[in-house]
Amino acid sequence: MTLRHPSRRDLHLASGLVLFAYVALHFVNHSLGLVSIAVAERGLAWTLALWHSVPGTVILYGAVCIHLALAFDAIYSRRTLRMAPLDLLRIVLGLGIPTLLIGHAVGTRLAWEMYRQSPQYARVVWSLWATDGQGRQLALLAPGWLHGCLGIHLAFAQRPLYRRLHRVLFSAALLLPVLGGLGFLAMGKELAADLANRGHLEASIALPAAGNTFLQQVREDLLGIYLLAIASVFAARAIRAWVERRFRTLVSIEYPQRTVRVPRGWTVLEASRSHHLPHVALCGGRARCSTCRVRVTGGEAHCPPPGPMEQATLARIDAGAGVRLACQLRPSGDIAVVPLLRPRHRASERPHPATAVEQEVVLVCVDWRNNDAIASTLLPHDAVFLSRLFGNAVTAAIHKAGGIECDPCAGSTIAVFGIELDLPRACRNALSGTRRIESALSELSGHWEAEFGVMPDFAICVHAGSVALGEIGDYGSRRLTAAGPAVDATRRLRAVAARKGTRILLSVDVLERAGAQPALLQGLSIHKMPGAASPRMAALRSLEPIQAAFDA
Repeated sequence: MTLRHPSRRDLHLASGLVLFAYVALHFVNHSLGLVSIAVAERGLAWTLALWHSVPGTVILYGAVCIHLALAFDAIYSRRTLRMAPLDLLRIVLGLGIPTLLIGHAVGTRLAWEMYRQSPQYARVVWSLWATDGQGRQLALLAPGWLHGCLGIHLAFAQRPLYRRLHRVLFSAALLLPVLGGLGFLAMGKELAADLANRGHLEASIALPAAGNTFLQQVREDLLGIYLLAIASVFAARAIRAWVERRFRTLVSIEYPQRTVRVPRGWTVLEASRSHHLPHVALCGGRARCSTCRVRVTGGEAHCPPPGPMEQATLARIDAGAGVRLACQLRPSGDIAVVPLLRPRHRASERPHPATAVEQEVVLVCVDWRNNDAIASTLLPHDAVFLSRLFGNAVTAAIHKAGGIECDPCAGSTIAVFGIELDLPRACRNALSGTRRIESALSELSGHWEAEFGVMPDFAICVHAGSVALGEIGDYGSRRLTAAGPAVDATRRLRAVAARKGTRILLSVDVLERAGAQPALLQGLSIHKMPGAASPRMAALRSLEPIQAAFDA
């Protein structure tokens, strides 16, 4: 068995778990104060034996240094500070924790090492109680606890065991700080009521004047160094941004809906967030999940190879060629990508409207005309297998071109293009998607003929027009549905294609809006369907010449 070097993610998680355990033990010790301060002191003795030992000291302060260094590096590496609110809260809490911990560490650990000031509860609690600092002490632990809980949730939210225990863990996360705070207050009240021991308590918190001055100076110096480190990180980010703007080191990232320009070194996910493009990233961009994955459809040469973390995640989901994690991909030149997962968590981020809206779109309908005939000649399992292959081929081609499935049913698929972009661009994407579908199904036909002795007979109809769009179904199975003049016209196109056995039937309006040259239109056989509102149509055996003309 070969041991691998720990990754940045491993170090970040391990150091965070050490610090979380440190805070959790503090809460457990504090909660023992609900019994008595004597019981809390016995628990504290075990905790001090752990953290004040040489291994405990090295692990604890090593974890602090590693966690802070990785946090600073992560902030610097971010090319934009646009992020999910949960991530922003976690970072703000994380940066605020050391401002409180510095004073605590100087007043307990350093005071013990230099002046043998006992870190026991009797001295520490009374010191805070006598100076009305108990509120500050409770505030010290709350941000660290919340930061740690958020970090653990982001790290383990996708693990089955965590999902099964999340209610129990949430209850513990909620109750432990409450019990700790109540235990701290109980110890303070118990000490305040012990009048006979008041003199000893006052003496235990007294320090020589020089000692107080020295500890105060150390506290201020450490706080100043920490704040200077934060300022340096943000100053370095500003300098880097100025250099990038000054020397115009920009790259283009083409999405299905539009193209954006960002500085070289940004991740695709950072580009999406900076330009307010919906992009799923459940783990916050740490390569722990695969929800931000994209398919690179252009500029593959400008994509550096995946790193170890990204490679491990891609291997776990058995990603195909050209699939990358948007949170890790930092293109060195112009690329084109298609996000593979659609945002569904918030209505404002959905790729299609939750309520009916009317707009102009392009509809692409794929009909498998001999589906029933093929199914009747095969074993049921083979028929289901072929249906899945047919559906997967069509769906993959639609997604690659930026389309969205609408009203799926057996043997027929309708795709909508243009919900988030202008109609000319939608028409070009629809033509590209139609060519992809045609190519995928033609390749599929060859395999089916060789392996099963059957060939799918399909028709593709494309039309642009006005429709009403909306979602139907419950939250777990919502799908897009459309109705209106364009849907009715597409239905007539499908009937004509079925009657005449046409492979591809295009509405001329789609070609014109896509920017087809007059010479291209003149070379087509164009027919007018009966009816005043019926579209002109062009029947084709293949879309390859049309696509070649647009590519040229």
